[in-house]
Amino acid sequence: MEKISQISTLTTEVWGTAVAHSDQPLALVLSDDRSADLGKLTFRRCTAALPFAGKYRLIDFALSNCVNSGIETIGVITQYQPQSLQTHLAYGRPWGLDRREGGLTLLHPCQTRTGMDWYAGTADAVYQNREFILDRRAGGVLILAANEIHSMDLNVLAAQHRKMKADLTVAVTAIKGAVSSRQSTVFVDHEGRICKLVPPGHATPGPLAVMSALLFSADVLYRCLNEDAHLSESAHDLIRDVIPRMVRSGDRVMASQHTGYWNGLRTVRDYWQASMNLLGEDPALNLQDAAWPIRTQSEVRPPTCIATGAMVSHSLLCEGCIIDGTVEYSLLSPGVHVAPGAVVRHAVVMHDATIEEGAVVDNAILDTEVTVGWHARVGMAHRHAPTLGVSIPDQLTVIQAGTCVPAQETVVTHW
Repeated sequence: MEKISQISTLTTEVWGTAVAHSDQPLALVLSDDRSADLGKLTFRRCTAALPFAGKYRLIDFALSNCVNSGIETIGVITQYQPQSLQTHLAYGRPWGLDRREGGLTLLHPCQTRTGMDWYAGTADAVYQNREFILDRRAGGVLILAANEIHSMDLNVLAAQHRKMKADLTVAVTAIKGAVSSRQSTVFVDHEGRICKLVPPGHATPGPLAVMSALLFSADVLYRCLNEDAHLSESAHDLIRDVIPRMVRSGDRVMASQHTGYWNGLRTVRDYWQASMNLLGEDPALNLQDAAWPIRTQSEVRPPTCIATGAMVSHSLLCEGCIIDGTVEYSLLSPGVHVAPGAVVRHAVVMHDATIEEGAVVDNAILDTEVTVGWHARVGMAHRHAPTLGVSIPDQLTVIQAGTCVPAQETVVTHW
């Protein structure tokens, strides 16, 4: 049995026992991103469990990409506020992952005989779950972030990884403007090999942004994680620490350019803009694509009811909604009630919220079980029609889950 690492006195021979590799990679989904700031929206839930596009949760897109690509052994790494995520995942049933072999596994920090440590970063989170990887004997390990939404055939990434005999293949996408300042970016050579990784906020970002879709050859991942775990100066982050060291040390770190839809949700404004972009005439993220379905845990709700005299335009409504008022350019999750005379515009309204008679919600995000009282107002008007590329309003109001806005009150504060 070959030793993979001799960096410390810890026994690392077990990393070399995975000899019968599967052609299909194992996937790990990171349920939170400590660099993201989604404010009140993630106060009582992890990022992965945040509702998006009405009926979905953010993690649904990563899991659906895996299942649609034939990847059926998936670990979901959780730490912060995992309760709602665990309920939503339902042991993997919505994705056909509730099975004895492979399937979906929740990976929490746990106590061992040597102690218990919270995950210190994305690299440490994977390192602490190394036995899960080893037991599945995968030849490749695909690492995804739940807060990044994309529609991607992961077989393309895997095929390029094999063809280029890569140690690591990084999905990248062309971006510009303000987004490039918030993402790590790369420069590549003529072969597609990454020659430089530029951290966020750098004065001269590379032309391609790093997506959190990383395919490692398992043996290389084992070595790199062992090295990183014993470097006291490391922040133990895959993109900011591990990948730059791999580039400097001469590992074959290749880029695979993704040309389809991608959106990295780092802020509340990112979330609102991505939601509004779904309401255009031809949205870049096609939720109606039967060939690439987004699976989710569907709730048992009655059909949506739109009453006589109600007005609905340019909106997405989920099951169980009752619309007696006006809804324009908005996304309503299951169970939302808009009472007679109430108006909802340019808004994201989550599960079981109630907008009472005469109330107005404009340029706002209402979390679950929010009640907006009689003739109350949430948010400020901003004249635009939200379509792809529209500017974000100066004032965006977020109401925390379970809040009751009193009758005739006005709430326009920032999140």
